[in-house]
Amino acid sequence: MNYSNESNNKIVNIENIDLITNGTIENLKSIDSNQIGMVKDNNNNIISEITPLIMIINQNASDMELRIETLVKNGADMDMKIKYYNKEVSARDIYKLKNQ
Repeated sequence: MNYSNESNNKIVNIENIDLITNGTIENLKSIDSNQIGMVKDNNNNIISEITPLIMIINQNASDMELRIETLVKNGADMDMKIKYYNKEVSARDIYKLKNQ
């Protein structure tokens, strides 16, 4: 499944991406919460890795805390490091930065 945003980047290799970005809390209980996808630019170059948790944090929805909690209860690892825009970070690192 692919997902494109305003910057013309697209997220690939994340199953059920539509449920992560637009689904209900109940939908989140059925996804693979530790999958690692790729962000590709408009030239199809891989520019980052991404996880469902990071997608939820970036989305910054009004129910973000509940969505994070649901994914963590489903086995998501807040401390799993990925290569996110040339830095080794975890969802927890990104969450802390966004909530300073």
